[in-house]
Amino acid sequence: MANPANTTAYQLPDGRMAVNVTEAKTLAAADSGYVQNVIYANGAVTLPATAVHGTFIIRNGGVPISGGPSGTGDDGNLITVTPNASDNVEGGVSGTATDGKPFENTAATARVGDEITVINSGLTAGGMASGVKGIWVRNNA
Repeated sequence: MANPANTTAYQLPDGRMAVNVTEAKTLAAADSGYVQNVIYANGAVTLPATAVHGTFIIRNGGVPISGGPSGTGDDGNLITVTPNASDNVEGGVSGTATDGKPFENTAATARVGDEITVINSGLTAGGMASGVKGIWVRNNA
């Protein structure tokens, strides 16, 4: 199933607008400001190049429980957020920011609602993590 367009956005309980991510997604300027609610197993989101200004929020929505009501999800879903190959993301978690290397909300510690916010402001090296909820690690392997 293709990722829904921003025209399918809905309001989260905290008032922010969200779009469900149902397969690997590369973000674009039009995705800025929307919570990208990743709801499939081993979710992968790629950030746009740092020249694409915006605020990108990636949230672990969990994997929908089969037979459960809409909006329910399981903890333990791996989410990978990868910068553009020539960019990195500074801040947010310990470790060295490395071009093209991702942040991960690892399955062992992941909880529905964990999220990371990355701001692209045109800095040469890449974006800046401005908010992290939950346990995220750098995967520089």
